[in-house]
Amino acid sequence: MNINKINNNFTYKYILIIVFNLIILILIFSEWKNKYRNRIGVVGVRHEVNIGNNLIKYAISIKLKELGYVPYIIGTHWKNYNITFINQTTNLVIINNSFTELKEDDYDFLIVNSDQTWYRYDEHFYDYGFLKFAENWKIRKFVYGASIGHDFWTLNKTEEQIAKGLVGQFSGISVREMGSIKLIKQHLGITPTFVLDPTFLIDKKYYLDIIKNYKGEVPIKKKYIFIYNINNNTFVIDAVNNATKIFDFDTYYFNLNNESSIQNFIYYMVNSEAVITNAFHGTVFSIIFNKPFITIYKRYDAIERFNSLDYLFGVRDRLYINGQEINFDLLIKPLKFNHNLLNEFKKDSINFIKDNLKKE
Repeated sequence: MNINKINNNFTYKYILIIVFNLIILILIFSEWKNKYRNRIGVVGVRHEVNIGNNLIKYAISIKLKELGYVPYIIGTHWKNYNITFINQTTNLVIINNSFTELKEDDYDFLIVNSDQTWYRYDEHFYDYGFLKFAENWKIRKFVYGASIGHDFWTLNKTEEQIAKGLVGQFSGISVREMGSIKLIKQHLGITPTFVLDPTFLIDKKYYLDIIKNYKGEVPIKKKYIFIYNINNNTFVIDAVNNATKIFDFDTYYFNLNNESSIQNFIYYMVNSEAVITNAFHGTVFSIIFNKPFITIYKRYDAIERFNSLDYLFGVRDRLYINGQEINFDLLIKPLKFNHNLLNEFKKDSINFIKDNLKKE
């Protein structure tokens, strides 16, 4: 018997077994990688002091984590306001100069996040609103709850053509204002889905977690009205003065520029008796925390935001245009709304996200 021949045959078989096993391992790893690819780039506008904008990022991060994904909040304009809060609750990716700093291999999905991402703030508009930087990327991309920021179309014909050329890359497009559906269909040739603002997608316990060990900066001595007045609307100030003449309430004027603004917003709203505001998310969180509220907005504000809230919650009697006579008894009247309708839209909104995160 030729010993060398036997050894050679054994060596060849051994090598074949190793190669075969390596191939199997590569296939298993590829399948595993495809099955568990879960890194999501969440792209949007960054407002340093905007409470709603920051809590939108918090809420969408929580929801994506609940669904088993790893969210990365991507954006520009990063300064010190509220960055500690965002940094503690999710992963940050800061754009220094250009969205081309981002690499396709770092993400498995991209989402255009909610808030006014379809309103042109700066030169990054097509990147944060339509993911122009990633138009040649092969990963799945979609839009969740975009807003055009107004009740009228804001893009000129040239801008519109650029946007129209980019919307085809999305697997799904949704908006948070029902009134914008017709505008977008008319100008971009697509019919978006109506979904809830991301802040409605998570249980309010997550907001209460923010203030679990927080005691506030101003001692609470008596019952008070929480005031969230963007740009110091004089009609809001007048309403507050009239309300305090009727009811024995103190007032807490919320300060956007406070270093603890997120915590203060949640803490003092949760502990208030009622809310007077002119802000969309002031209204949203009054509903989330079940606080009697009055919202006062300008005649030319983007009122479709509030109309969508009225459709969901039947709060038309609490929404006032500047100068209208106000029924202040609403500040001591409990909220009542159709929880079944809210839960239905919440389910549909989450399903929209799930459907667009399916493997292709």
